[in-house]
Amino acid sequence: MRWLINLSVYIMMLVHITPAFSAIGGDVTSMLVSVSVVGGCTIRATPLVFGLYNPNSCLPTDSSARLKVLCTLNTPYYVTLDQGANCGGTTRLRRMSGPDHSSIKYLLTQNPTHTINWGNVIGVDAKFGVGNGLRQTLVVYGQIPPKQNVNIGSYRDVVNVGIIF
Repeated sequence: MRWLINLSVYIMMLVHITPAFSAIGGDVTSMLVSVSVVGGCTIRATPLVFGLYNPNSCLPTDSSARLKVLCTLNTPYYVTLDQGANCGGTTRLRRMSGPDHSSIKYLLTQNPTHTINWGNVIGVDAKFGVGNGLRQTLVVYGQIPPKQNVNIGSYRDVVNVGIIF
């Protein structure tokens, strides 16, 4: 704290001494200081794990995943989900592949009632947001429709998550 007081006294002395220097001669100018802030975003995803699926059940199987978005303040962005890596999948009805070339159909949506699809077309089914300079959490809602005639075993897919800003 003492050094701060000493520095303040020194600066005040310089301010008062400066006019004396101008009487001897000198010059004063100003310097422009500027910066351009560019928008930027990063995104991370947690896995979406459905757990156990009973193909004989009349009820769908639901799950969710979290996306962590970090964008500079006031940066508009769209988050996109592609159709997944498995053959026959679309952004409206994706497929997880399993044993013996079987697959399970599933949905990825923007809301828990599964009425707003989450795809990769801006202005149609990509999710829009605006950065606030802090990490924002978005939820991806997944659902496996009931009564799919599938083999026993493990199924998986890989969906690419993108952010456009």
